[in-house]
Amino acid sequence: MELFHGLLLAAKKGSTCESVSAWPGDGSMNSSAMNRIAALAIMTLLISFTLECTPEEKATLYGGAPSGLIIRSEPTTTGEKLGSIKLGDPVEVLEQKGPSITIQGKTGKWTRVLHNSVEGWVFGGFLLANPPQKEEKKDEKKDKELPTVTSLEAGDSGCYVELTYPGGKVEAWYAYFDICDSPILNKKVTFTHEKGNVLADSCMGDPECPDMKEVDLINKVTVVE
Repeated sequence: MELFHGLLLAAKKGSTCESVSAWPGDGSMNSSAMNRIAALAIMTLLISFTLECTPEEKATLYGGAPSGLIIRSEPTTTGEKLGSIKLGDPVEVLEQKGPSITIQGKTGKWTRVLHNSVEGWVFGGFLLANPPQKEEKKDEKKDKELPTVTSLEAGDSGCYVELTYPGGKVEAWYAYFDICDSPILNKKVTFTHEKGNVLADSCMGDPECPDMKEVDLINKVTVVE
């Protein structure tokens, strides 16, 4: 029985990860019963030791505030500013505190985190379970879709402009004559157009021909640097 009590004591003290020795003494129980009790006590000891001595896994979340998430000394908006978390930066979550609240349309709890050796509190409504995907800036995306002026020629009916888009698409446009005088060849551009009249094909370039046709005419071109 002393062995049994000694092992139970070890199981209890196992929660503090300390080593305890149990020495058998004189007892009246037979060896078979003692072996069963000892096996049960050892299992209890191992379970207790595993639960108490295995390091707790820390959750990792990511900054979700575009302008940066402030780390504060206390779980309140008036706490001292200790640092900030950039959008997408990982943080180690240590604990959460208090009921859920709503700030700037986001709902969450005050959360104690560790970020770049700085420990403090952030509003959990601006923490993300996964890093945000980097979105292409609208201006950059638009810029990649703009055409380049690959041909510019003054003709009988107007200025002929050839535009080549990323991917190889080519468009031929009429433009007002002054467009041909612009330094836009081999430049990436934006443009506007309107309905206008030019000489009909049947006129064969004769400026005295009265026949006209309505087409879309480029009326303004802007070079994108």
